[in-house]
Amino acid sequence: MAIPFAGVAIAQYDGGAVIVDSVPAATPVAVRSGNANTKAILDTAFRIDGRFELVGSASEAHFAIAVDPAGANNARLSIYSGVPEKLMFTETLTGDSSLNAVYQAIDRAVYKTRRGDKGFFAGKLAFINEESGASEVCVSDLLFQSVIQLTNDRVSAIGPKWSPDGNAIVYTSYKAGFPDIYKLDLRTNSRQVIANYKGLNTGAAFSPDGTRIAMIISGGSNSDVWVREASGQMKNLTKSRGLEAAPAWSPDGTRLVFSSDERGGPQLYVMPSMGGSSRRLATNVSGDCAQPDWNPVYDNKIAFSAALGSGRQIVIFDSRAGKSRIISNDSGDAIEPHWLADGRHLVYTHRRANRSEIKIMDTFAEPNEFGKSYVISGSRIKVSQPSFVK
Repeated sequence: MAIPFAGVAIAQYDGGAVIVDSVPAATPVAVRSGNANTKAILDTAFRIDGRFELVGSASEAHFAIAVDPAGANNARLSIYSGVPEKLMFTETLTGDSSLNAVYQAIDRAVYKTRRGDKGFFAGKLAFINEESGASEVCVSDLLFQSVIQLTNDRVSAIGPKWSPDGNAIVYTSYKAGFPDIYKLDLRTNSRQVIANYKGLNTGAAFSPDGTRIAMIISGGSNSDVWVREASGQMKNLTKSRGLEAAPAWSPDGTRLVFSSDERGGPQLYVMPSMGGSSRRLATNVSGDCAQPDWNPVYDNKIAFSAALGSGRQIVIFDSRAGKSRIISNDSGDAIEPHWLADGRHLVYTHRRANRSEIKIMDTFAEPNEFGKSYVISGSRIKVSQPSFVK
C-alpha cells in the first residue's frame, strides 16, 4: 500500500525496503533517539550530508528516522513515514563498537531513503594532530567522537594514507632523523620502514587493490614518482628534471596523477602506473596546482588545491568536460582534499593564522550551495591531512 506524506515523493514498504518513487534534491527528515549523544550525532550527520533537510517534526518530513544504541555493538534503526506515522523499515545494525553501529545505522538510513545512495559515516579518518607540539598520526571516526593517537614519536610526521582494507597506514616520519616512509600495521600495532633512501621519502599512497605503493623519492637530487611492487621491488616512473609530489591512483589502479614543476610552476600530470609518458592536465585555473586526489567512483574527476588570490582553494578538474570548477571559498587556505568512498563528498584541511581544522563538503550541491562546508574536527585547532577509508 502506498503511504502519502508531506512533499512530492511517495514511499511504500515491500517487506524489506523503503521504496521512494521520486527522490528530491534534499530529502526532509526528522531524526530522533532516546540517547542524547546519539541524537546529537544524528543531527550533525543529516545536517552536513547535503542530501537531507533537517525538519522539526514528522509532519514536515518525508521520513522520520530513529536510531538507538542496542547493546555493546548494536544500534536499532527505524524509519517511519506518513501522518499518522507508519513504520516502514526496521533493522538492527552491528558495528565494531556502539558508536560505529550508530554510524552503520545512519548509512543504512541513507541507502533506504535515497534509493540506494551510499552512506559514508561508518568510515574512518587518519590525520595529523599537532596539538601536543609534535606532528602525530591519529585515527578517528568521521565526526571525531573517538580519537586514537597511533604515534608518540615527538617528531614531524606527515601524509598518512590508509590501505584499502583499513588495516594499515603509510606515512612519512623523521623518527630516525630523516624523512623515511613507514607502514603501520594496525592489527599487530607494528611498523616497518618501507623507504629510507638518501634524501626525501614521502607521499606514499596505496594502490586501490593494496598491492602497490606510489611514493616520492629524491635520492639526493630531483624528487621522482616511484612505485613499490608487492615483491618490494622499486621502480622510478618519472626520472624528470622537475620536482614531483603527491601521487594519487586512478580508481582502477592503471594511472597515477601527481604534481610537477618540470615546466615551471606546479601543475598536474597523469601517467600509466606501470611507467610510460606523462601528460599535463589542462586545468587552466592557476599557475600552482598541487595535492591531487582521484575520485574513487567517477574517474573523470580529480580534486586538488590551487593558488587563487591570496590563498589556496579546492578545485575539481573534470576530464570529460575539459574544465575545472572551484568548489571552496574559505578564508586562508583550503588544502589537502581527499575523496570519500561515495565519490560525492570530500574532506579537506582549512588552514588560517594559527589554526587548522578538517572540513567536509558535498561536491554535488546545488549551484547556490557551492562552497558550503562543515567543520567535522570539533574544537581541535591543529589537525590536518585527512585520509578516509570505509
